[in-house]
Amino acid sequence: MPDILSESGAIIGGLHLLTDGHWLWYSDLAHYVRRYHVEVHPAFIEHARGNNWSAPQISDERLEAMVTLLIGDEKEPD
Repeated sequence: MPDILSESGAIIGGLHLLTDGHWLWYSDLAHYVRRYHVEVHPAFIEHARGNNWSAPQISDERLEAMVTLLIGDEKEPD
């Protein structure tokens, strides 16, 4: 992924979707916070702090429920 805030568009790495089972964020978030001091929602910070800055392992069922919530049911129509 290119750095979308940089004039040079320097490559900063691959883009991945991350979750702790409650929040979803892209893997480039840390880059933008570190380099450009992009603000993060205070509730996200409080939640991360409450998890000791570590994303817990989530179940496949929880992940599937989050995906369904985001993009809908992927089942083929009848």
